[in-house]
This record gives sequence, C-alpha cells and structure tokens, in this order.
Amino acid sequence: MSQRARPRGGDARTFTIDAGPTARPVRVLLTGATGFLGSWVAEGFAALGDHVTTFSGRLLAEPSAGTARALRTATTEADVVCHLAAATPTQPGPPGDLAYAHSNVRATRLLLDAVAATSRCHIVFASTALITGLGEAWTRPASKRVAYAESKLDAEHLVEQYSSHADSGISLRFHALCGPRSQPDRGVVAAALRAAHENLPFPIYGKGTSSRDYLHVLDAACATISAAHQPTAHYRAIEIGSGQLNTIEAVVTAAERVTRRRVRRRYLPCRADFDQRTACDLRAAREALGWTPTRSQLTTIVRDQWAEQQTPGTFATQLVWDIDAAGRPSTVILPHGDRVATRRSGGRQ
Repeated sequence: MSQRARPRGGDARTFTIDAGPTARPVRVLLTGATGFLGSWVAEGFAALGDHVTTFSGRLLAEPSAGTARALRTATTEADVVCHLAAATPTQPGPPGDLAYAHSNVRATRLLLDAVAATSRCHIVFASTALITGLGEAWTRPASKRVAYAESKLDAEHLVEQYSSHADSGISLRFHALCGPRSQPDRGVVAAALRAAHENLPFPIYGKGTSSRDYLHVLDAACATISAAHQPTAHYRAIEIGSGQLNTIEAVVTAAERVTRRRVRRRYLPCRADFDQRTACDLRAAREALGWTPTRSQLTTIVRDQWAEQQTPGTFATQLVWDIDAAGRPSTVILPHGDRVATRRSGGRQ
C-alpha cells in the first residue's frame, strides 16, 4: 500500500495519509512538530498510519487564558502524548534560566495537568543525555547547557510523578542530534560542513579529542515512534544514542570525505567547558523499545545532512518509512529517481 505523509493547513495541523487506514492506528498529540526532531516524528507517524494532531510549543511556553482549555480538548482523544517542544541551547540567542523554566518545566506541567484531567494517556517526553553529566564536574558558569539540562531533569520528575498515577510514561534522553533539516549554523557537524563548503577555518579546541555520541535524527524519530507504540508498565528514562563516540577530529575528517573538500583547522586552547562524554549504552533501548540505531554511523549522518543542505527538501522525497512484523519502525533511503512508497513488511497491514 503506497502512502506518503502530507500536512493539512491551519494553525492546528493534522497529518493524514493518502491511503486507507491501518489496523489499530495510534492517536497522537504532538508538541514541537515544527522543530528539528518533531518534523520527522510527525511525518513518520502519519506515514505509518497513525493520526497526528499538533499543539504549539509557543502556546505552552507562553500560555493564554484559553491554553488550558484547548489542551484539555486536544488530550481527550489522544492515546499518547509526545512532548518534544522545548527551548534548547542550540537555538538563536542566549536563553537563560527563566526561558528554560518556562519552556521546559512550566510548559510540561501545564501539559501533564491537562492529560491527567482528561485521558491519563501514555506520555513520551523528549529529554537529553546531558542530564547524566550533571554533578560536581559541571558548574553553572561553565556552560548554559547546565541550565538546559537541569530544566529537562525537572521536567522528567514531573513526567515520573504523572506516571505514578497513570502507570505509563517514558523519558527519552537523546544524545547529540544531527542529520537532515539541522540548522546549517547549529552544531559541530553543520560547522564542519560549512567550513568545507565555504573554505572557512574550523576552530578545534585542544587537540580535537573531545568526543560525543552523535545520533541521526531519523533514528531518534524511530525511537520516539517506538516509545509511543510500546507503553512501559512503569516510568522509565532511557538513553537514545548511536552507542559509539566520535571525536571532533573525526567529524571534520568525515566532512572532508563527504564533501571532497579540505577543511582548514584552527587549533585553539582548550575551553573551560570542555567535558568528556560517554557513549550510549543501547541495552535499555533494545530491551524496552526493541530499538537500535540504523543510520547513526558518522559518515551516514554527515552524508545525509550534506545532501539536505545542498538541496533543501529533496532528502524527504527519497525517504521510505517501514514497519516490521514486531511493529518496529525504520527508514530506508531510496536512490534518486525511485518512486517513494511506504512499505509495510509486517505488523499493521
């Protein structure tokens, strides 16, 4: 059955599919649907046959008198709420503690209050693996990432409290997201690609050995959809990543390989907020969600992001959403010129 997700217009966007309904579709209320991760999640849900209604993250962060009423109406028909809207350190401008408190904590409380008053449905919350770095090694003056991570941890506690009554909630602690639709001026991968494309010097602090677990946004989207379709018996917080660390130097080398252009490196003293991360342990995600990353090899991430930056909008035309007999979503990238179709190898036929 050939399907493609297409949004319907209006302030409250609803995604539909072009073919007939699938068995047991999930009714999803999604916040953050216009964001980097949220746009892929919305399209993935719709392409796999689910019904997606979106709610503005801006309204959650700056609620009016009618926001709570609108939320209660929206949550009444939902089987699952995916809360992806947030203020992040990668957005333009210098968001402070107050902005994080409003967008990430107060907004989460407002949403959960509406869900608790109506459907008590399953909650999937987009958190961050930066939480695991909070402690004595990090101090507030070192980086605004600390304030962001603390706001996400506070929001996780709210989800956990909700789940103690509803018995259904999960926080996904994403590692460093990158890939197609990433802002061209946000993140290490984007900076390396820009340096290669524009022949700009790329700043490397220290020896370039600082490591991150880089996660392809499509793998993150599949993890989110898997979490929505597989409610946990009790609350869980699960890290979602590639399972491998890559240095800054490795990212630059991958950018050179993909673009076939040399990157001029500019070595600088190590920064005060330098910190070493650990790779994601994939066992919890495999056990709880049946999820493993398939596109988070560094070269694949860089190649996909470069393709989208070169010709915006074309990457999605090659993307096929699939679902296996166990209900696990996945993505396949077709060669140029192949017809786009949503394939179902099992599960919801």
